[in-house]
Amino acid sequence: MAQDFGVKIKAGKPKKDDATIRVTVHENAVPDEKPHELTPRERSRSKFYSVLEGSLNSISVGFTANFITAFAIALSASNTTIAFLTTLPSLVGAFLQLTVQHVRRLFATRKRHIVTLAVLQAFMWVPLLFLHEGIPHRELLLILFVTFNTMFGMLIGPVWNSFMGDIVEEDERGRFFGKRNMFTGLTAFIATIVAGVILNATKPSGPLIGFFILFGLAFVFRVMSAYFFSKISDPQESGINDAEPDVPGFLKTVTSTSFGKFTLFLMLFNFSVYLCAPFFAVYQLSILHWDYFTFTIIACASAISSFITMIVWGKYVDRLGSKNVLLFSGLLIPFVPLFWTFTVNPYILFFVEAYSGFVWAGFTLSTSTYLFDATDRRNRTRQLAVYTLLVQLAVFCGAIAGSAILGIIGKSASAYTSIFYISFILRLAIVLLFYNALKELRVVEIPIKGRIFKKFITVRPHHGIEYEPTLENVRAARAAGHIAFEEAKRIDEEVEGYISKLKGGRETPIRRMERQEDDEDTREYLRKLKKR
Repeated sequence: MAQDFGVKIKAGKPKKDDATIRVTVHENAVPDEKPHELTPRERSRSKFYSVLEGSLNSISVGFTANFITAFAIALSASNTTIAFLTTLPSLVGAFLQLTVQHVRRLFATRKRHIVTLAVLQAFMWVPLLFLHEGIPHRELLLILFVTFNTMFGMLIGPVWNSFMGDIVEEDERGRFFGKRNMFTGLTAFIATIVAGVILNATKPSGPLIGFFILFGLAFVFRVMSAYFFSKISDPQESGINDAEPDVPGFLKTVTSTSFGKFTLFLMLFNFSVYLCAPFFAVYQLSILHWDYFTFTIIACASAISSFITMIVWGKYVDRLGSKNVLLFSGLLIPFVPLFWTFTVNPYILFFVEAYSGFVWAGFTLSTSTYLFDATDRRNRTRQLAVYTLLVQLAVFCGAIAGSAILGIIGKSASAYTSIFYISFILRLAIVLLFYNALKELRVVEIPIKGRIFKKFITVRPHHGIEYEPTLENVRAARAAGHIAFEEAKRIDEEVEGYISKLKGGRETPIRRMERQEDDEDTREYLRKLKKR
């Protein structure tokens, strides 16, 4: 389809006979796009390309994420090297995220920032093609290039979150990211299976050949991902706070804000997780002596259940809120390392990992949506930089602590199961400790006598109020602890404005009866609450 635009071509002084030239511009032609307010069509197209580029990036991740540790083991790396390999890159990247505002200013737009760093990230796989046992300091070089790879990825992270937060509207984030995560999980699963087949097929020819193929494919798919991301429309970036991330200032308020408590919870929880997480691959390949195919199948079990259940989790996040899903899945996660202590049968452990993928899918999705709810648009980039730094610091400390414990108690099978037990106890204790500390930051469903104010109380910034609750109802329900959000004053003002608007019009007898019935239901429900 083509459109015609009138363009005047002038040379020198304007004359009466200046020509008007009709220029045909095809829709497929992509100009040097500037950030702007997106139309619904542009949002829809951008979300499609976001799913596509995320899926291609997930193929790159699937070829490498589960096999970097296996590659290190093939290079005869120690447990300490593996601990550094799995955590140091993210920690360095998190520190560099504090400079993300400086890096962001190097690029004209957020899209250009993301695409450029994604291409640089892809090229970090190339040097790994030349690492082998004959190379001196090979373990150090491996850590170095993986660190650069992770560093570029993490410099993308806060800007990507800010970018996508402006594309995906608040009331559809759970569904969209659930759908996107399902596709990325599916492609990562397929890539992981293919990677395992490649490693098994090439092992007779050399233990490292298969890894070199995987790193080459990872490079190709990451570049493709960057290309399709460049097709996403660039949303307007107005009102962004360019202030630098303030770690000391954040630490002063860490226990007094919802975002601070959430960050503290994730720090402690990830410390307990990474106490044993880096050593599952070592346990499988060095202690249980599994081949690469068995190792791959077990790793894929979590990916299978993750992409199958991701959309379901997304619906529950939108319906019940991020906090409820976060704590529910958080209570189930501690049992994953515990189950690994009961058996070494790969068939049983396949289902253990399927369970792991299910609960981690809910936890990861609710963590992402809670971050959007707990941060405001203006400060989101720098808040996420501080959050990532502190969480990755906890991850690093957890892995180093796990390596130290293994260094003390030995490298036998019982030593690994012992650290699994410790991780289980700590994970469960931390979730229980924060169970009442975290608050829901969005309005969720409130059951009242089998109904929810006829259907729902839904206060949406862009859609107003979908039903006519009285102000007394909203305040009473919130006082009872069934609506948890931080912007209570603003919500009250919206409700008051809505009710004032209603009173300005004519109230029919039917509407008056419905409102009185709602008031009665609310009072009865609150009376029951007080008796409990």
